[in-house]
Amino acid sequence: MLLHTASFLLFLLGVTLLYWRLPAGYRKPFLLAASYAFYATFDLRFLALLIGLTLMNFYLGRGISYSRYTRLLSWVSVILNLGILGVFKWANFFIDNLRLIFQALGMTGIPIGLELLLPIGISFYSFQAIAYTTEIYRKKISPAPLLDLAVYMAFFPKLLSGPLVRPPQFLNQLSQPASRPDRTTVQAALSLLLVGLVKKVVIADSLASICDVAFRAAAREKGAVAFPGLLYWQGFYLYSFLIYTDFSGYTDIARASAAFLGFDLPENFKQPYLSENITIFWNRWHMTMTQWFREYLFFPLSRILLIKSGRRYARQIQIIVTLLTMTLIGVWQSAAWTFVAWGVWHGILLIVNQQLNWRFSRGWQKFVLGLVTFHLVGLGWVFFGSDTLETARNFVQGMLHLSGPLQWVYYLPPVILCAFLVLSIDLVQGGYVKFPARLQSAMRPIIIVASIVVLVCLALVYQAKGGDVRPFIYGQF
Repeated sequence: MLLHTASFLLFLLGVTLLYWRLPAGYRKPFLLAASYAFYATFDLRFLALLIGLTLMNFYLGRGISYSRYTRLLSWVSVILNLGILGVFKWANFFIDNLRLIFQALGMTGIPIGLELLLPIGISFYSFQAIAYTTEIYRKKISPAPLLDLAVYMAFFPKLLSGPLVRPPQFLNQLSQPASRPDRTTVQAALSLLLVGLVKKVVIADSLASICDVAFRAAAREKGAVAFPGLLYWQGFYLYSFLIYTDFSGYTDIARASAAFLGFDLPENFKQPYLSENITIFWNRWHMTMTQWFREYLFFPLSRILLIKSGRRYARQIQIIVTLLTMTLIGVWQSAAWTFVAWGVWHGILLIVNQQLNWRFSRGWQKFVLGLVTFHLVGLGWVFFGSDTLETARNFVQGMLHLSGPLQWVYYLPPVILCAFLVLSIDLVQGGYVKFPARLQSAMRPIIIVASIVVLVCLALVYQAKGGDVRPFIYGQF
């Protein structure tokens, strides 16, 4: 049951209506049951794993708080959560590469891969479990009741692809009875839900087939020279817009769904393609993930190395930890060498930006830097969207090899239209375009009615398509 389908919209409607009709004391158990039912629609075995991880971290959290072996249990929590995630996500990657090494050495003892189905959303709820036990170890929170922890881990709007909510932020909301959303909140949630569906269904899903053509061309033998260079440039720009609208669309839907139930999930994207350098980009792109790695990996590792070195190699340590953090972010996304390359690429970009530390105040300078940043990020998306390093190399070579007829009329309009749509949505969502208060008040009932009509129409479109639904990109990780 994906968040942009008619079945989810009906599920959300039913859950919301029942949730607010229940007495306050029954709402949390009902929310947990609804979240577990939602997750069970993918695979009942996934639900068993989620419950098992919840129970494990519940007892580890209590042990960290009340036992003498606080530090040891904290490390046990990290190792177990990462170990379970690693078995499902990275075991076959290491086995496949080990097999290649054995074959190169002429050895016959080739290990057999594990036939494991990757549980959807495991990357996100495993990291939230680590955050929970770590915050207890740091004495920033107390162990939560089992019901609260279970809801924190399984809350269905954020379960599949985030955002990664920090434990105090969510648990504090659980500890206080939520108030029923007022008319303004409902309008804002409907608008956010509509924007998220437009991003995913209208933009991202429409671009997917066009982008697939470019990546399939690059995957073919001599793909770099066998197809027009403009095909790759079109794929370059459109895939950049696709991945942004796909993932930010999911986040918008998740935040809107949570708002209907009285919960406030953090913003995850803040006009990242309007960033003037790569550091600002990472402060605006997948912000909750960036904050997680910064809080639980970059800062602790930097402090340890600085203390061990007597603070003599601060710059070198910053470079090493930045590169390591970004590489691990790439590995966390998916177990493939293309994602390792993507992480290394962004690590290099961040290091260069940190060392140069350019500061420009003029508008045209920021505009030029923004264009450069966008294209550097887009080059990273080539690795992100490619199945192999060879495909990524062919893609880049194809962009540099402007062969074939320059059919601008064919390749350019989709790029311009998509750029206009994404920029317009960003400007409105970011508050760069503001409407007068009177106009907002007059438009409120129109927006609510229009949102409901469009949502119903999108549901009917999906019903007519008969299950031909493209999953969210990050839902695969």
